[in-house]
Amino acid sequence: MMQSDVRPVAAIAIGLIGAALWTVFLAVPHVRGTASFLDAAEAQSMDLRQSLLGALQTSEDVVIVAIDDATFAARGEEIKDNRQLLAQVIRGIQQSGARALAMDVLLADPGTPSSDAELAASLSSMPATIAAAASFETGAEGQGRAEASGILWPQPIFRDAAQAGLVNLSTDAGGTPRYAPLLFTLEGTVHPSLALLAAASVSAEQVAVRSDHLLIGGRRVPLDAGANLPLRYIGPASTVPTFSARPLLSGPMGDQLSGKLVVLGFTASAMGDRFPTPFDDSLPGVEVIATSIGQLLGGPTLRRDAQVRWLDAAHAVTLAGITTGLIVALPLATGAPAAAVLLLTSMVGVLIFFASGLWLSAALPLAAAGPPVAVAGAWRYGRERRLAQRSERAVQNLRRFQSPSLVRKIQDDPGYLSQPVEQHLIIFFIDLSGFTGLSQRLGADGTQSLLKTFHTLIADVVVAQGGSVFNFMGDGALAVFGLEEDPAVAPADAALEAAFDLTDAISSQRVSELPDVRLGCRIGLHAGLATLSRLGAEDHQQVTVTGDNVNLSSRLMEVAKTEKVTIVASHAFSEALQSQPRRPPVRKIEAPIRGRAGTVNVLVW
Repeated sequence: MMQSDVRPVAAIAIGLIGAALWTVFLAVPHVRGTASFLDAAEAQSMDLRQSLLGALQTSEDVVIVAIDDATFAARGEEIKDNRQLLAQVIRGIQQSGARALAMDVLLADPGTPSSDAELAASLSSMPATIAAAASFETGAEGQGRAEASGILWPQPIFRDAAQAGLVNLSTDAGGTPRYAPLLFTLEGTVHPSLALLAAASVSAEQVAVRSDHLLIGGRRVPLDAGANLPLRYIGPASTVPTFSARPLLSGPMGDQLSGKLVVLGFTASAMGDRFPTPFDDSLPGVEVIATSIGQLLGGPTLRRDAQVRWLDAAHAVTLAGITTGLIVALPLATGAPAAAVLLLTSMVGVLIFFASGLWLSAALPLAAAGPPVAVAGAWRYGRERRLAQRSERAVQNLRRFQSPSLVRKIQDDPGYLSQPVEQHLIIFFIDLSGFTGLSQRLGADGTQSLLKTFHTLIADVVVAQGGSVFNFMGDGALAVFGLEEDPAVAPADAALEAAFDLTDAISSQRVSELPDVRLGCRIGLHAGLATLSRLGAEDHQQVTVTGDNVNLSSRLMEVAKTEKVTIVASHAFSEALQSQPRRPPVRKIEAPIRGRAGTVNVLVW
């Protein structure tokens, strides 16, 4: 294998290995379920996905009764404190035919004996779950069940009247709840959450918590590690049906609460927890609790368990490997768009799976692919820039040995003339008159200077008229016109103009060493088919033009010498002219051509 082949292969291998190591570094904490610097980005991507998908339909079994500002404004003088208010509202809920109650109110402090007794009596009138709150040591992480350092329980009178469940939520750095833990441990004892107890209170079947799911009433609810329920927000405030508690101060509400699990909480100004969510800057905590209960009872859920986390890791490894490989293996103009399309397709897939309830990570695969792609892109850009500079130097060198038109053709098609091509061309031969005597008088340095001036004149004039110089041959040169095959250009006219310009330019030149010498030239012009081809070995070639018409054009310069004229053009050339020459020919003659039978009609100037 050649060195030029080894380098790209090695670069691809290094790129893929680097991408794999970087992805493993990112994926290990993700698979373990520990906190990482990607959590903030994943939270933002979650908000974006939920906003794009819009509001969803929640469980029909869950409603909210909110103790709002209107409720406080309507309470009578007989209600002395908030516990009496709660008692009155709960009696109204029970009388309205509610199936069960979940109260997002912490009753940890003692109240007046009469108020506490009244509230306890109302709680005992129906299946009820009340709130407790756990406290945690700072920095507790991992996949395990939430390990509490302490629990703030309701007063005993209330625990005797209703079951107590923990209302703690797991929030991200921005304060948005992302999980609702269903089980907590304290000193080896497992304590359920309010959401779990409330959902179980309306289920006729046994509730079973497994490592990655919850079975409740025959329904399978996916859980993350440690019995954490991923929260799927269903919309802005009041998407969960919400009723003010005000009418309940006067009695039952009708059938709005009949057969429902009612979540009761404070939403009045400056009361109750509030959280930012994808749909609201300040969603009441009672609605977050109701959302989690709704997920347990048939609402939209999210699956993010160990299998999904491993799938995220595989997705990240694959995406990083393929995108890095595309950048390294393909030209940047091709590889970068292909990698971008792949990344976009990957994110669209993440969104589609999210819509179906599968929480695939967006941050992990993007973070896994981003730096390797950036590094590979920088390497690829540098490599292509070096190759471009090398290519430009090669083209500049090529311009020194080939005419501009040939250089353009070879640039556009490196395989140009790999097979010989026949083309109708104007063949243009020129040489200096009396060069042998001049070179003897000038010596080596003077001859070299004369030839350089002569060749420069030829190149400038021929190229200016659209021709291509193929070869410099001592004191002569071979050029062609019509190589570009432009129908708007008359190559014979251009060649004759070049001949006139060259004769004028050469005759005006003076040789400083020989001030008495007047330079002259001879030019042969012919039109016809010629063969364009490459000559030489496989690794050392030159482009040339050959054929009988080329030979004939060369022989016309001998006619010019014999007839003591400057320009000799064949009859075929004169027929290719499309306009009258600016200088008429001196005469038309029939001239013998060395090596050919018969004579050739020619025009001479």
